[in-house]
Amino acid sequence: MIFTLMFVGCRQTESKNNTDIYRKSAKEYSPLSFITELKKKNLFNVSKIESDFPKDWIKNQHLDSLIALVDSKEKCNCYLNPLSSNIPNDSAEVGGFAIEFIKAFKENRKVYLGLYSCPKVNQKEVTEVKGWWKKYNKAN
Repeated sequence: MIFTLMFVGCRQTESKNNTDIYRKSAKEYSPLSFITELKKKNLFNVSKIESDFPKDWIKNQHLDSLIALVDSKEKCNCYLNPLSSNIPNDSAEVGGFAIEFIKAFKENRKVYLGLYSCPKVNQKEVTEVKGWWKKYNKAN
């Protein structure tokens, strides 16, 4: 009887407020799965991911899906580099990350999000990216 009470008393219960901040490598994700990871809510509204983005991380086949997201103002976590000592008190938007990824592809550079990033949808950038996309599609 005492053993049973100890076993039940020591059982972990799931917290209602998820405080886990996952630490993974950017190389483990595609641009779309990265955004999906950022949608996983936690208490701090950040996702801790190492910024080891390969130069060719964003591929041609990702562009259609990323373009479809550039207008999305759906809230998601901010990106947090594990080296950052600052936890932003903000949130990001899915479209903000989609824009950042497309710009990196367009400029043929690695994705760089700094120590933390909470991008939002900027209508001027949406218009620029969509204009570029139309020209890019015609050329390819």
